[in-house]
Amino acid sequence: MRKSLFTRTVIFVCLILVLSSTDLFAGSRDHVGGFFLRLSGGGGASQTSFNDDALKFSGSSSNTNIAIGGGILPNLALHATLFGWMMLEPDVEILGITATSDESILLSAVGVGVTYYIMPINIYLSPSIGIGALSEESGGGTDNGIALDMTLGKEWWVGSSWGLGVAGSFGFHSVPEKGVDLKWSGYDFSLRFTATLN
Repeated sequence: MRKSLFTRTVIFVCLILVLSSTDLFAGSRDHVGGFFLRLSGGGGASQTSFNDDALKFSGSSSNTNIAIGGGILPNLALHATLFGWMMLEPDVEILGITATSDESILLSAVGVGVTYYIMPINIYLSPSIGIGALSEESGGGTDNGIALDMTLGKEWWVGSSWGLGVAGSFGFHSVPEKGVDLKWSGYDFSLRFTATLN
């Protein structure tokens, strides 16, 4: 399932690049600074494992990314980023035995990121790094650790300030379990729809 999603993500990103030569809704213009807000949400697949795959959760997931900041140079924005995903009833593998979990697994993270637009085609690259933690529906959770998000997207202007688009992302996390010197680590892929005010 994860290999199939990765293949679809690669095809999707290639399609974005092919379509990027045409602005579908309005004339192209540079991002010249000012307030920056990007709202994005979608879905994909996530995986997290504990103690070198002794315990592993994987499955489809919803994915959210919110960036709030401002332009610091033409076509370059600096922002705070709120990002994460949620797996509903993921597959759980314990010592090679697979079953379906009743628990929802959530990764929530806050950090800092940049968004750089390649103009005039309005494709952007947006990496973010932050502090994240895993939690369960029942209330259990990990300590804070490292969370990363790398987003590649394409937008089309729909007015003087708003752009709508699509994006593909890859994420990674490494967070310590509470009370022990062991970590949860994993990754996620997603496809998201975006709306940006700039």
